[in-house]
Amino acid sequence: TSAEGLNLPKSIGGDLNLGSLTSAEGLNLPESVGWYIYLGSLTSAEGLNLPESVGGGIDLGSLTSAEGLNLPESVGGYIDLGSLTSAEGLNLPESVGGDLNLGSLTSAEGLNLPKSIGGDLNLGSLTSAEGLNLPKSIGGDLNLGSLTSAEGLNLPESIGGYIDLSSLTSAEGLNLPESVGGSIYLDSLTSIKKLNLPKSIGGELNLYNLTSAEGLNLPESVGGSVSLHSLTSAEGLNLPESVGGGINLGSLTSAEGLNLPESVGGYIDLGSLTFADKDNLRIRYPNHKIY
Repeated sequence: TSAEGLNLPKSIGGDLNLGSLTSAEGLNLPESVGWYIYLGSLTSAEGLNLPESVGGGIDLGSLTSAEGLNLPESVGGYIDLGSLTSAEGLNLPESVGGDLNLGSLTSAEGLNLPKSIGGDLNLGSLTSAEGLNLPKSIGGDLNLGSLTSAEGLNLPESIGGYIDLSSLTSAEGLNLPESVGGSIYLDSLTSIKKLNLPKSIGGELNLYNLTSAEGLNLPESVGGSVSLHSLTSAEGLNLPESVGGGINLGSLTSAEGLNLPESVGGYIDLGSLTFADKDNLRIRYPNHKIY
């Protein structure tokens, strides 16, 4: 819990775990650490001099202020700054090989993100995209789950994992990448006006609260499940040609106009249809799992 009297080597090939240290006073870290540095209990960067090179990641998950924090120019793995509520004074490396956790930031003011992030980017507490400049490429997931408006939002050209935009109620100003490797969460969207979805989604597509399919252009293929739980009518609904998971149409009250994909990997939830409607669909689509 204290660095008093601690003499560390100049170089450590693996991890350095100081996970219970609450103060960096008197702490002399090695010049290089080959893997991870765990400093998850530090709440202040005062007196903290990080190594010039860290091959793995840095856990500073309890840090509440970036004041006095000097991060290495290159970090091969993740950076956990999950308790920071402000980006003031924060200088991030140009490249982060793994995840970057900034999950408590409520504003993008003063935030200069790395040009490249190999893993996930967690900005789950941001409520506005004002001042937000995202990298062109994110190798993993992008969490913007508290964003209530897409105004000023410029998404990366490439996202390897999922995009969490689960608090957006309008698609106005939203430009999604042409291809998304993981899922797209648009759970709160009630209107599809100006919504342009990618041609291909590797994971799930969640449009749980959408009440009308009019004007909805779904991707040609979805690798995971498709959730359209709040639709009560199939009017204007053109489902993807291929769905790797299931399809949630649990509030549909009529099968009129409903055409299911030829290929569906999971169950099809049509729980609000009559038994007769479901039996007719089972005859039309004998290989589908309809319930």
